Formats: sequence, structure tokens, C-alpha cells
Amino acid sequence: MLRGDEHGSSGYLYGGESPQQSPRHSENQGAVWRSCYEYAAVTSRLKRVEAAEGHSGQDEDIEALWRRRAELAKGIVDAAAPTIQDVLMKVAMTASLLSEGELWVGLTPQCLEECDRALAQEGDGEQCLKALEPELWALCQRVQEQTAALEARWDSVDESKEAGGSNDPCDGFSLATASDELHESVWSVARYETMTAVGLRAKGKMFSDLLAFFSAMDGMLALQDSYLRDFDHLAYRRLYGKNSPMPRRSVG
Repeated sequence: MLRGDEHGSSGYLYGGESPQQSPRHSENQGAVWRSCYEYAAVTSRLKRVEAAEGHSGQDEDIEALWRRRAELAKGIVDAAAPTIQDVLMKVAMTASLLSEGELWVGLTPQCLEECDRALAQEGDGEQCLKALEPELWALCQRVQEQTAALEARWDSVDESKEAGGSNDPCDGFSLATASDELHESVWSVARYETMTAVGLRAKGKMFSDLLAFFSAMDGMLALQDSYLRDFDHLAYRRLYGKNSPMPRRSVG
């Protein structure tokens, strides 16, 4: 899901400059690499055109480039990532696009499936979050309970209105309080640094479950960022046996 009219600059992979690679080399790369390559090239071209703004005919070119860049940002998220290296690149670029306001949602069902598959190991399905990471399990349980309570409260208020009941100010206060409590609980999950694929899967499921109801909540953006950074560290350590150079946490 793209944010509209927010023109943040990017260049995560190439510092904002067009990568110098031959067309033949590009053809040998995967879909994620090609999408990132084209995004970086368009970003570089956009910067040059904006620097020359004011010349005849440039305004239309700028708008077309912004639209193309937005399409390419979505294309990165939608690109297939069959290998763990592809997923690492996709996750790094998605995190950058989210932080710069290019995207609202980067954790699509496809992305979650790719991340889960990249970290999958035999016996994962038998592992229990409560046993492996009891603190995260407790935080997830709290979010589930608060979400159910808030949805029930909303239903009760809606039913009262449909029945012609009075508009009780206490209802609004009650809903606001419950929403604030849920918001803080989501932030607590976002601040938690999971150390297992099972824990990461729990974060991803929580994001998917909440997205339909609370997409505008700023804690949801933090939860995405948290998931992507946790994946980066788990995948990087699995591949290279050492910590990733990406900072472990940027959320509050």
C-alpha cells in the first residue's frame, strides 16, 4: 500500500546514484535486484531533473518520474524473492522505503511468507512461542485480549446507536482509553527484539491480524520496522554467523 504525495528521497542501495552495471549483468539478477536497480536509476534521474527545474517542459517530466518511482517502490514489495539473499535485499529496501514514507505497508502476505520460508528449519512447527520466548508470548496475549475487548466495545456502541440509544459521552471515553491501551501494547511488541523464527512469525501474524482494523496506528509502522529488522538479524546470522550491520532497532 503506497502513501500518496509523500516524496521522500531514497537511494538505500546506491546512495541515490544510478548503479553502474551492464544490461547483460542486470539480466542475470533476480526480480528483487532488478526492481531495486530500476528504482535507484529513476531516483537518480529524478534528482537531476529536479535540479534543472524551471526549464521548459520539465514539470511534466517530474510528475511522470514521481509516478514511476511510486510504481517501482510497489514493485520491490511485490517482486518474488526465492532465496534468503533475495529476501534480505528485499527486506532492507522495504525498511528504507517505509522509513522514508514511500510505503504505508511493506509486510504483505507474500513478504511474510517469503521471510518465514527463508528462516524455516525442520521442527519449527513443533516449537512453542510460550516456551521459547515467554515475554513475547505474554505481550502477544495481551494484544489479542485488548483487541477482542475493543472490538466488542465497538460492537456494543454500534448496536446501541442502531437501537436509537442516547449518545453517551462515556462511550467515547471508554473507546479512546481502550484504543490507547492497545496502542501501547503494540508498541511494547515492536520494542521487543525476538531471537527466534517462531517469535518473528508471531509478530508477523499480529501485524496481519491488526492491519484491517488499525492501519493508521503509528504503532503499526513501528511493528513493521521491528519485524523487518528482526528478520534481517536472524537471516544474516544464519547466513554468515555474525550480527548484521543494520542497526537492531530504530523504534522508540
